[in-house]
Amino acid sequence: MTGTLNPPSNRRFRVLRRIIVTRTEEQSASFVSQMTMLGATVLVVPMIRIEPAVLSAGEMSMLDNFHDYDFIVFTSVNAAANFFPQLKPDPTRHRRPAIIAIGSKTMAAIRNFGFTPDFVPEKFNARNLMKSMGSIDLKGKRVLIPKGNLSGSEIAEFVRTRGGLPDEAVVYRTLPNENIDERLKEEISSGHFDTAVFFSPSQVKNFLNIFGTSVLKGKQVAAIGPATKKSAEQYGLVVDIMPENSTTEELIASLLEHEEI
Repeated sequence: MTGTLNPPSNRRFRVLRRIIVTRTEEQSASFVSQMTMLGATVLVVPMIRIEPAVLSAGEMSMLDNFHDYDFIVFTSVNAAANFFPQLKPDPTRHRRPAIIAIGSKTMAAIRNFGFTPDFVPEKFNARNLMKSMGSIDLKGKRVLIPKGNLSGSEIAEFVRTRGGLPDEAVVYRTLPNENIDERLKEEISSGHFDTAVFFSPSQVKNFLNIFGTSVLKGKQVAAIGPATKKSAEQYGLVVDIMPENSTTEELIASLLEHEEI
């Protein structure tokens, strides 16, 4: 079951908004396109880069024994995008684990590899994913969780408290992006923007390592999920916007609703 909230089609930003997006250009394409149509100027300043992780022998064994798991949980597009290319499923084995995806974008990424998720929570964030998984009998079940090197172990701990047997495989690495255009650096440092949008805790950390917190004084700050909001607040930032669902559509709707003249 899934749910999304589309931004109002008849609305536009009433004044020119300059919005910083801290995702990569590839991941930001849809957001940038929609925001531009709504009358905003978007500065794409990727704070991180993603690369496939080198799997340990134990992690390679997890992928080799993919068919033996009862569930596999994907908490991000990056997890799916870096898991399936390394997977070599046995065509003679028809049993596969039930696939759980955190949201619509992750579901779409999984489908791109020819797999169909069996379960997607109605609200797209980790907290609601675990809440929704509470209805699943996990006792004695083997659960595979592909993740990034900076991802927490909340899902694994939840599975363990439910009597399940979680295995975590680090399939991608999140690294600071050190190749930021100097012109964009100058624009941000000079405060020539209205809003900064963060999509992950690592983006918050790397942005502040480069620009500091003072550059965000008097600026609107948006975070796409609870973990990112918490990270920003730990650095002393005030988060003005956090959509209920961690989707681009709800983020855009929230930005429109919180527009300041």
